[in-house]
Amino acid sequence: MGSPKGRGSISAHLIEEMTAAIGDEGEVFVFNALRPEQFDKVLSCDRLVFVFPLYYDSLPSHVISYLEQLDAFIKEYPPEKKPSVYAVCNLGFYEGYQTKWALGRIQCWAEAVGFPWKVGLGVGAGPFTIHLPPEARKKTDEGKKHFLQLFLSDTAGDNIYTEPDIPKEMFVEIANAQWTPQLEANGLTVDDVMNPHPRQN
Repeated sequence: MGSPKGRGSISAHLIEEMTAAIGDEGEVFVFNALRPEQFDKVLSCDRLVFVFPLYYDSLPSHVISYLEQLDAFIKEYPPEKKPSVYAVCNLGFYEGYQTKWALGRIQCWAEAVGFPWKVGLGVGAGPFTIHLPPEARKKTDEGKKHFLQLFLSDTAGDNIYTEPDIPKEMFVEIANAQWTPQLEANGLTVDDVMNPHPRQN
């Protein structure tokens, strides 16, 4: 897991969903990028799934650090088998396609260490989707289902990108209705955020 929030994060939620869907079809070991340890146990798995939030169109710094340390461990102790690599990236913006660069970096890492890259899933409006009714998250649910099918069959595919089944304008309107009152509750205004460094006359 690659979210610094730990409990209550969307990454944790997505991991819980996948773990429940896998059920009796396999044993799941959840490792945390904030605690780079148990590399031998991680590398004993048949498949690795990196689940993390998008940070500035890339990976959170602790995920990068984790990959670097895991890379060093692999070089020092080459594993007997090469686990397949998958990635799930969620973000607060609407378009899941925006995760393509972050997913690409996980793919580059997998290829650099000689592990087979399989597929990535980019979940647009990740924190938002869990509050939507089923009819408004069909694309997201179908994307997750397709990803899980590829994962369970250990099959490669094109990256999957999802968004909510509502217009982007509606998504922005709902988001503004939520974060603006939060700003005001903390003594800020929209202008404070949109223009943090006003020009001096």
